Amino acid sequence: MSKKTTKSDDTGKVEKIQPIPENLPEELLPLYDWWKEKGTQVLTTAGVVALILIGTIAFIHYRNGQLAEANIELTKANSIEELEEVVAKFGGIKPGNAARVRLAKAYYDASRYDSALETYQACEKKGVPKGFEDVVTLGRAHALEALNQNDQALALFKKISENKKESFLYPQARMGEARVLTLQGKKDQAKMVLDELKAEKTDDPIWEMTIANLADVVDRYEPRAKRSLFDMADQAAKMIEPALTPDPAAEPEPSAPPVE
Repeated sequence: MSKKTTKSDDTGKVEKIQPIPENLPEELLPLYDWWKEKGTQVLTTAGVVALILIGTIAFIHYRNGQLAEANIELTKANSIEELEEVVAKFGGIKPGNAARVRLAKAYYDASRYDSALETYQACEKKGVPKGFEDVVTLGRAHALEALNQNDQALALFKKISENKKESFLYPQARMGEARVLTLQGKKDQAKMVLDELKAEKTDDPIWEMTIANLADVVDRYEPRAKRSLFDMADQAAKMIEPALTPDPAAEPEPSAPPVE
């Protein structure tokens, strides 16, 4: 039977040495020594690793649940209010940013061009969903065009038409170029763009008709003269002034007889 022993260190302190368990096979003595020296540390490390693993699994489970819920709500959302709720609730994950694309288009269709532009820009900052890069760029261009920010709109239309000729949005980008050039008073350049596009789409009767309609609009477009609100108000006042001024030559209307 082993006995407890003690040893002294250099400072004179006495350290107790734990006895070796009875009946321990000699071949396990090295393992026992290792366990006494490092076993506690190993258990602590293993516990930390286990906690991290459990936390990671729980987070992935939660994330997957959020993604599934977001996708369901995005599928059901149709109105601006419903899309706004999806963005507010899930805006930090991919389905939420996909909802931003739909929300921006809904704003544009409702003539809320400032909101559309702001939402498209937020979508780009969060990371455009894969495959929707050109959609967001074209959406921004349309919003800028509607806000009369023609130089910026033209740059974005050209970004698609010059680099993405194979894109299904290419014809829309080229027609966007033609519209903006027309608004800038460059009708000849606009017609050149439409002629080039028409030559590229000779095998598509629907696009040919659409291009022809836009070309007709470009031909008939005349820029409006810029007038201040004061000029417009002054002209309106001059138009109603004769109606308010009495005619001296007109005979006065007979007054009504007194009531007895």
